Amino acid sequence: MTWRRLKISGKEALEFKRKHKRRARFLVDESLGIEAARVINSAGWNAKFVCEVGLGGHSDEDVMGFAWRERRLLLTHDRDFLDDRRFPPNRNAGVLVLPGAQGCTDVLERELARVLVTVGQHVDAYRGCKIQIRADGSWSIRYTDPKRRMDRPRLLKFQPNGDIWELD
Repeated sequence: MTWRRLKISGKEALEFKRKHKRRARFLVDESLGIEAARVINSAGWNAKFVCEVGLGGHSDEDVMGFAWRERRLLLTHDRDFLDDRRFPPNRNAGVLVLPGAQGCTDVLERELARVLVTVGQHVDAYRGCKIQIRADGSWSIRYTDPKRRMDRPRLLKFQPNGDIWELD
């Protein structure tokens, strides 16, 4: 398997933006901390920290249920949310597992900024997805919407210059 640069035409980009123009609302898991919610809110986004909504110390199932009911994308370090048996695809508003759990804040900040620009501005395109973001900038995206089901996760890598690469 090799990385290939995705070529997106201006027309495709405009159509995507037209079709998916609703902004995301986020639920920030305890594993990320309240500071992440504050940063997201200060950047002009709607983010709630789990403790703000009475979910501090609650089970992952409770957190996912709240995110589903409120149609909020869940931001977390906790890979348990990727388990489809515990968190069925039909009850998923969108999950993003971010890097930086071991205290690597520069990686977390870079990828969180990318999430806000990429996912935050076009939430409907990522509704129902489970996305694991790695420290190297690659994203593993699993579509859980039956209309977009894929045989394997889509692996993307975002470059600082704006290029997007996909693993074949």
